[in-house]
Amino acid sequence: MKIQIIGFSGSGKSTLADILANHYNINVLHLDKLAFLPNWESRDGNLIEQDIRTFLKENESWVIDGNYSKRAPERFTEADLVIYLNYNRFFCLTQVISRYKKYKGKTRTDMSIGCNEKLDLEFISWVLFNGRTKQIKKRYKEICENAKKSITIKSRKELKKWLKTNEILEK
Repeated sequence: MKIQIIGFSGSGKSTLADILANHYNINVLHLDKLAFLPNWESRDGNLIEQDIRTFLKENESWVIDGNYSKRAPERFTEADLVIYLNYNRFFCLTQVISRYKKYKGKTRTDMSIGCNEKLDLEFISWVLFNGRTKQIKKRYKEICENAKKSITIKSRKELKKWLKTNEILEK
């Protein structure tokens, strides 16, 4: 089983990736963990791509969460399933604020060491506007159209139903 999860910031990609990895007993790769060095310093894109490709080669089954669509794009066509979390921007912002309150001053397990949870105007703008451009939405749509199989989930209620239908969560 190979699963790629894409979607907007705050939609729960990492949480879903962990649920699926645990359920199927497969390895998970959180792309944000590869993308940053301590203190949110961006990592070299070629190194990120190299690490993704190494992960793909070393794992027969996997879950990858994160977008970075220009990095190792073959993962989208290799995936047996692409899950697109297409949630409302205000829901995502609410989730980002909740996450900030929970992890303030700490590093989440799906992030690089030294990237303590933060919430600033730049990130809020990303969640509400800059991370949802027509170009980004078009790219997500193309990824889903070119996937072996894809599902677009627009709410937590839909996600819960899908998880129960696929016996990933108990009914």
